[in-house]
Amino acid sequence: MKKVGTVCAVALIGVFLAARTEAQSDVWPQLLARTQSKHASAIENLERILREHPEFWLELQAVAARIETRPEWLLNVMASESLFVAGARNRLPGQTASGLLQIIEDTAQGLGTTTAAIRQMSPVEQLRLVEKYFAPFRGRLKSLADVYTAVFRGFIIEGGEKAVVAPLDDSRKEQRIYSLNQWLDLNNDGLITKGEIAAAAFSIGRFGRTSVVNAVARLERPNTAVRGGSLYAAASTDGDKVSPQTGETTQIAPERQTRSIYVR
Repeated sequence: MKKVGTVCAVALIGVFLAARTEAQSDVWPQLLARTQSKHASAIENLERILREHPEFWLELQAVAARIETRPEWLLNVMASESLFVAGARNRLPGQTASGLLQIIEDTAQGLGTTTAAIRQMSPVEQLRLVEKYFAPFRGRLKSLADVYTAVFRGFIIEGGEKAVVAPLDDSRKEQRIYSLNQWLDLNNDGLITKGEIAAAAFSIGRFGRTSVVNAVARLERPNTAVRGGSLYAAASTDGDKVSPQTGETTQIAPERQTRSIYVR
């Protein structure tokens, strides 16, 4: 089992495809440049987790299956929230968010624990809280945007990429939520949308849809062609469209697209 866990860990971290500068929007390459440092830190921290806790990936897969979502979406959100630092804490005044998913104190108590306790948990132990947190949303986590909205707002906001997640109204509370997260307003129009938070999370994690079994097979049989991609998705590839919603690529004609938060 230890060998399998180690192989899975190597497969997860070993097949990263670097982002290229050619993109189908003027926002996307700028976002990649802005988040490159965070992305590098997140990958370094994840590598450390997988070395010390090789069972993390297998447990993450199991959690994703039970809450009916995809593991790469969970990885992207955790990368964006904490850069995979299990003991991370939001240091802003009055903020208590802690752990891989940056759970706040009230939420932690609702889950039967505290933020102080979360910061002492191992990454694998925190996955149990991740599952418990997302359990009420089972069956509704249909996109990276849905997963991140459930964390960002604590509830699912219906609609596509243009659906607004902050501010929801003109109240002081909503304006503060927007102010604290203004970097997510990628086009600076005063609104944060589902598309923007998905793009932001994807730009930091850069995990796309694949099967780790295929990656393991490539490691064990390097001379055998195996269909499938990497858990790391190329943020942009020549002639491909990349959706931050899924991390999937679709072949397109090489032409400049109109301005869009999503590289679709």
